[in-house]
Amino acid sequence: MNSVEFGKRIKALRLSQGYTLKDIESSVGVSATHVSEIERGKTSPTVGALSRIAEALQVNPSFLVDLPVGDDVSLTREGDRDCLVGPRHGARWEILTRENPAAELSLFVLELEPDMSEPLVRTPRSGDKFLHVIEGVLQIDVGDDTYVLRRGDSIHFKASQPLKMLNLGDSACRVFWADWPRITL
Repeated sequence: MNSVEFGKRIKALRLSQGYTLKDIESSVGVSATHVSEIERGKTSPTVGALSRIAEALQVNPSFLVDLPVGDDVSLTREGDRDCLVGPRHGARWEILTRENPAAELSLFVLELEPDMSEPLVRTPRSGDKFLHVIEGVLQIDVGDDTYVLRRGDSIHFKASQPLKMLNLGDSACRVFWADWPRITL
């Protein structure tokens, strides 16, 4: 990726989150002038500046660099997917996307067991979230609002809001989940 494309990527992410150059400067101490020069492709950031800009934008520094890795297409077959099981809440994350190619989205199927004693909580971050209920009944609190989603219902929102989820059904609740930018669990 050349420095102009790199700078455009940083600027697009900054603007999508509603941050000004001064917001970045006050948040992590990289001058607004330097960030502007990086965004216009006039200079390249040091590793330290890149790390601080990524911190301000709440992304992994590798997301900003987006070096292509591997093939242009990643195929994940059923049965070959990695799964993570949360330490609490009976949450199981089936990972639908791999890191190759350098993906900008994270896609999962989240399964929540019935009889949850407390909600699954996700901390606010930058970007967007999209959830689609495959089966079951899901209570989702986004910020101060509560929604009940059933099979076939979807919700899309800014990930900067607090998020809590609770399976209201008497069987497992399965949810298709998309995150932008890419996250790691």
